[in-house]
Amino acid sequence: MAIESDKRLRGRLFWKILLAYWVTFVIMTQLLWAVFTFYYHHEPPESSIARRFVKLQISTAVSTLHTEGLPALNHMIAGWPADDRRLFTVQPSMIPAKGISVDELEPGKAPVDVVEFVQAPDGQGYRLHYDVEGLMDEYRPKRENHVFNMPPPFLWIGGIGGLIFSALMAWNLTRPMLQMRKAFGRVSQGDLSVRLFSTMGKRHDELSEVARDFDSMAERLQVLVKAREELLHDVSHELRSPLARLQLAIGLARQNPINVETSLKRIEHEAGRLDKMIGELLALSRTEHSIMPDEEYFDLFGLVEAVVNDARYEAQLPGVEIALNCDAADEDYTVKGNAELMRRAIDNVVRNALRFSARGQTVNVSLGAKEEYLCVEVADQGPGVEEDKLSSIFDPFVRVMSPLSGKGYGLGLAITKKVMVAHHGKIEARNGSPRGLIIDLKVPHWKIIT
Repeated sequence: MAIESDKRLRGRLFWKILLAYWVTFVIMTQLLWAVFTFYYHHEPPESSIARRFVKLQISTAVSTLHTEGLPALNHMIAGWPADDRRLFTVQPSMIPAKGISVDELEPGKAPVDVVEFVQAPDGQGYRLHYDVEGLMDEYRPKRENHVFNMPPPFLWIGGIGGLIFSALMAWNLTRPMLQMRKAFGRVSQGDLSVRLFSTMGKRHDELSEVARDFDSMAERLQVLVKAREELLHDVSHELRSPLARLQLAIGLARQNPINVETSLKRIEHEAGRLDKMIGELLALSRTEHSIMPDEEYFDLFGLVEAVVNDARYEAQLPGVEIALNCDAADEDYTVKGNAELMRRAIDNVVRNALRFSARGQTVNVSLGAKEEYLCVEVADQGPGVEEDKLSSIFDPFVRVMSPLSGKGYGLGLAITKKVMVAHHGKIEARNGSPRGLIIDLKVPHWKIIT
C-alpha cells in the first residue's frame, strides 16, 4: 500500500512539476527569440548585395541612356549575363515613373522593384524597371521551416536542456516530500526514533524547517510515550504490593477463621490505600487532559489561607507550626483558571512540607507578587533533598528516602507540577540554608486593564 502511494505521489507531483518547468522553459526561449528578432534587426546579406548591385546597374543604365541614347543602352545590356537581362526592362513612356527610385534605396529596406524615368537625347522618355525581389531570391539561401519558428540550437536548448533542468528541479522538490511521507509512515507504525533533518543534506529552505519541526514533534512524542510506559510500569508496581497483601489477608482468613477480624482490618486498610492511590492517579490524569475554564476567576490569597488553615488543624498532632506571610492582604490576587485544581496543588506542597517536618519546626508559606506572576513559596525545616534529585521530585512515584517521608505514593508533587503547567505557571525546588526544602509556585497574575 505504501509503495502504491509513493508511486502515486511520484507520478502526480513529480510529473506536474517537471511538465510545468519544461513548458515554461520552452515558452521562455520562444519569447526570447521573438523579442530578439523584433528588437534587434539586422540587414540580411542578400539585401545588402542586391541594393549595391541594383544601384550600380541602374545608375549606369540611366547615365548611358540619358547621354548616348537607346542603342548604346541596348549595347551595354547585351553584355550583361542572361539572369541580369531578365531582371531589367526598358519601356518607352512619356509619363514620369511612379515607384521607388534608386536614390531611395536605404540599408534595411528591400523594395520589390526599382523604377526610374529617363529622357534620351532625342527627347523620347523611357521607364527603367529592375526586379529587386527576383535578384534577392538568387542570393537568398534556401531555409527550411523550423518548429516554433525557432533555429535548431534554440529548439535543442529549450527542449532537451529544459527537460533535464525540469527533471532535476522536480526531483529536488519531490525527494524530501517522499522522505517526509515515509517518516510519517514509520511514526504511524510506532517507530518514533525516525529523524528527518539529518537527511536533508545542505538544504536551507522551508522543507528543512519542516523537517526540523518534524524531528521536534517525533522527539516530543517519544518522550511522552516513554513517560506513559514508565507511568504504567510504576502504577503496576505500586498496585502489586497492596494487592498481594489483600490476597494474603484473604488466604489467612480462610485458613484461620479465628483471625477473620484481623484479616478484615488488613483488607480494609489495603483497600483504602488502593482507593487513595487510584484517586491520585485520576487527579494526575485530569490535570494532564482537562481544559481550564476561560472565565473562572478566584482569589489566590483566600485559597492559600484556606489551605493553610486546614493544614494547621492537622499540624497540631505532630506539633508543627504553619505560618502564613503575605505582602499585603488587601492587594489584588486574582488568578484565572481552575480553583479546585489550584487548591489541590498548593495543598500537596504544604502537606509534603508538613510530612517532612518534626515537632517544634515551622513551615513558612509566603504569598507575593513578582513581575507578572503571583508567587507562593513553601519552605520547611526538614532534611531537604539531595541536589542531584531535586529535578526528579516532580516525577510520578518518586519518593525521597527519609524516616519522615511517610507512606505516600510520590504523586502529590507530580500533580502540582501538572496543575501549574496547565495554568501556564512554573514550579521550582531548591534546598534552604542551612537545611530544609523550598518550593516556589508561580502562576500568572490576572489584572484588569484600564
